[in-house]
Amino acid sequence: MGIKFKILSGFVILASLLFISGALSMYELTKLGRSVNKLLKDNYKSIDYSKKMMQAVSLQEELLLLSLVQPVDTLTTSFNQADSVFLKNLELAAQNLTLPNEGVYVDSIRMAYGDYILEARGFIGEDEIDSQKLMLTVRGKMKQVSLRVEALLTLNQDSLFKVATFLESSPHRAIMPGLIVIISSLVFTILLNYFINHYVISPILRLTKGVNDYVRYRKPLDVSLETKDELYSLKESILNLITSRTNTK
Repeated sequence: MGIKFKILSGFVILASLLFISGALSMYELTKLGRSVNKLLKDNYKSIDYSKKMMQAVSLQEELLLLSLVQPVDTLTTSFNQADSVFLKNLELAAQNLTLPNEGVYVDSIRMAYGDYILEARGFIGEDEIDSQKLMLTVRGKMKQVSLRVEALLTLNQDSLFKVATFLESSPHRAIMPGLIVIISSLVFTILLNYFINHYVISPILRLTKGVNDYVRYRKPLDVSLETKDELYSLKESILNLITSRTNTK
């Protein structure tokens, strides 16, 4: 194996290690960015849907209380609009299930809201309203709806906190493969330097010293080389030159 091939192979391996480290880091960072972006978007959507459901229920509560003193048709229209807003956002939340057991939360909201809305519609637009039933029965069921929507909201807020915690440790995960390869590259660079020094530089220095000793002190050229490469061929050529010169004399 020639010196040129040895050195070229060493630098090719070194370049490959550095390329692998860069590629791994880029892959991990890209993967991290995509997953975190999706998590954030999904959690934000669910939080937004939950907030709109809470607002719709709050509006319905105001309308029900207002119906005690103002049983007019506009209340029915506003109540139905709030109902539509709630159901729309409930369905959007059902289509955006990204967390474990999130579907259970949505189903519990749907059941509680269905139970509540049947009772609540009986009060809107009526001339005579049983205020005691409204305060005890309807508001109790409304409270259940609010609590379950709040539970869904809390679930997604906790998920956002976990994403933030995940982001704190994720850069280390993304950097680690590249760091390992870079350290490996440094170790390989040290080894490459050692082998170049051992198999190239040192033989050249020994060969140079051997030639100088022959020229100055007529010492026989006795230089041991471990590999048969260009330096070995150079040594053989020098020996042939010395031999031919000696025979000529």
